[in-house]
Amino acid sequence: MLKKALSLLVIFTTLLTIFSIAKTQPVSDTATINITIQAVAQITVWPDFLSWVNVEPGKAGDTKLLDIINTGSINVTQIYAYVDTLEDETQRPYGSANATNYAAGGVIVFKNETYNKFFFAGRIEWNWTEDISNLNKNNVNSPVAWGFFKNTSFEYVWLLGNGTNGYCNNTGAQFAIEDDVDNGTAETRTPETTSISFDGGDANFGYFSINRASSPLYESCVAAYYDCSKIYIYKYDKRSGFSTCLNSRYIQQTSLPPSDVHTLTLNVYIPYGIPNGNLNLATLTVYATG
Repeated sequence: MLKKALSLLVIFTTLLTIFSIAKTQPVSDTATINITIQAVAQITVWPDFLSWVNVEPGKAGDTKLLDIINTGSINVTQIYAYVDTLEDETQRPYGSANATNYAAGGVIVFKNETYNKFFFAGRIEWNWTEDISNLNKNNVNSPVAWGFFKNTSFEYVWLLGNGTNGYCNNTGAQFAIEDDVDNGTAETRTPETTSISFDGGDANFGYFSINRASSPLYESCVAAYYDCSKIYIYKYDKRSGFSTCLNSRYIQQTSLPPSDVHTLTLNVYIPYGIPNGNLNLATLTVYATG
């Protein structure tokens, strides 16, 4: 019996050893995983709502940041943006006490990451319709409309001359602006055409680039409505037609890779003489090419 018990003990010990060896030496295998990402062009702007409250006339607001995020899966290029001022402010609002007659987009300025200068996102200035005292029109061949470019507490007199067929989108149309802040004297009411080029026109606008370094609109674009009733001031609007202006630029023309961000800095420039209350709500639209 003792011999048999010893034999069973040996067998049991051997099995435990084999079990222990099997437990401490796991086996493995592999599986190959393949994932393909669909090509999607997509951008997201964040935040999707910006608000400036109780900004004092003649002052700027506080700066706010707006991220343009590539939330797609391919590079995007040729990023530009515009506000819907032309849709929101279709009638001349001057003389109205209703703030909603003014487009909020008309007071928005922004700069991109690569150039430290604010430009209007899309501002309208309307024909004054009345005479401006001490206005010197001699620098324009066929003066037809004039008004004030308002930039917070500063104002500058501008002047339009119509083109060959009597419209401001025709060949020969002229745009002039005064360099000096307006104080009512003839010295500050003599708009100049120097280094302002007419870059072409379409059915709606004539497009001018402002290249005089002393001008308050230096490096900006001015689109004059065909009937000379208003001008539209911009920089980073590359829509069809508006890209005719040689000063128009992309916010970013080179590639923005997936998950990368381009951050805009925005502010509002509130002029004197604007009614209190909420301006007509604006929409800033950002485009990119995928």
